[in-house]
Amino acid sequence: MKNNAPLWGGVLTTGGNLVFWGTPEGYLQAADAKTGKIVWKFQTGSGVVAPPVTWEQGGEQYVGVVSGWGGAVPLWGGDVAKKVNYLEQGGMVWVFKVPKGGQSAQAEAPVKLAKSR
Repeated sequence: MKNNAPLWGGVLTTGGNLVFWGTPEGYLQAADAKTGKIVWKFQTGSGVVAPPVTWEQGGEQYVGVVSGWGGAVPLWGGDVAKKVNYLEQGGMVWVFKVPKGGQSAQAEAPVKLAKSR
């Protein structure tokens, strides 16, 4: 997947053939691992530079990610700051339940677990 901004987080693949990653522009995205087609994305409100994680609880699979630019990014100036200056810095932990079967284009609404400013 092409993106013109730096500071990408890691990539997570699931047994259900989904690939999750975050973007510096604040999206958590999922693509079909076989086709590369983006099947879902969510705007977190701040850059995602952390890797997504997954776990199973009560027979359900969840994907979580932390979003939030830290300290100096807006101060860098130049092209990087121009590409991300509209995003909030803040921080948030986002958690989503992955639908059974894993490849549905719709994940359930996020569950906000923590917020810091």
